Amino acid sequence: MTITFYATVDSGSVRPYMPANVPVLLPASSWARLRSSDDKPLPIPKLPDHVTMRAADSGGFVATMRAKRLGLADGYTYTPAQYVAWLRAWGPSWAATMDYCCEPEITGQNDGVVRDRQRRTTEMAHLFWREYKREPWCWVPTIQGWDIGDYVRHARELAPLIAEMAEYYGSGSEFRVGVGTLCRRASVAMIRAVAASVAAELPGIPLHLWGIKLGALRSPAALPSAVVSVDSAAWDGMAGSRDRYEYEAYRDAGQGSQAQFALQVGLPRYLAKVGAALDETKQLTLM
Repeated sequence: MTITFYATVDSGSVRPYMPANVPVLLPASSWARLRSSDDKPLPIPKLPDHVTMRAADSGGFVATMRAKRLGLADGYTYTPAQYVAWLRAWGPSWAATMDYCCEPEITGQNDGVVRDRQRRTTEMAHLFWREYKREPWCWVPTIQGWDIGDYVRHARELAPLIAEMAEYYGSGSEFRVGVGTLCRRASVAMIRAVAASVAAELPGIPLHLWGIKLGALRSPAALPSAVVSVDSAAWDGMAGSRDRYEYEAYRDAGQGSQAQFALQVGLPRYLAKVGAALDETKQLTLM
């Protein structure tokens, strides 16, 4: 089975000259920060028509960290209804249900906090399925946790709902299940182990790994065959001093702005790295 890479694109990176035939993933949290107040609708992404492979993330980690900075108890400053209205405005083919990530800076690695955030993630998945089942996109629930046992527990908890969703959407659909709290992992082996543990609990269910690093794709050990897609925001070509020097030369030569450099140089370069990382096992499709 092939793996599709989605470029996570924030509100500052949407441009008319975005490349075609590159799957994009838009996080709601990036558009929510543009509002003058939290009772306002989320601004609508102005994606060019040629960008047709579209998916959405609820933006749980960024939303949670922003809420913490504001002293708010909840992890989101936007409601499920606001999120759904935002999705309707630009039409992804699949969209994450709101979830509650379990990074240590949020949970303090407290098992009780992890369990509570898993419970709230499960409640949100049921809410979106109950209230918004017939939307034109596929809903994607997320398995959350920190340790392997956390993911196994949460996968078992969500398994009945996931089975119902998989039957409703059918095998040829865009339906998949997300695996969260992976983007800040230092261990590639741990990422593979988490994915394998979830795949074992949800046989036959396609998986999406949220925000994994390029190193996880470069590993000689392949990801589980259940993994059909991954995403990353680390594609803009501005990661190191050499990249910045190259951008400055690009700018000074009058070739374009930083956004142009990111989309026209950084993104193609990153896609090539992703392709090379998985070339031997032929696991990747960028189309």
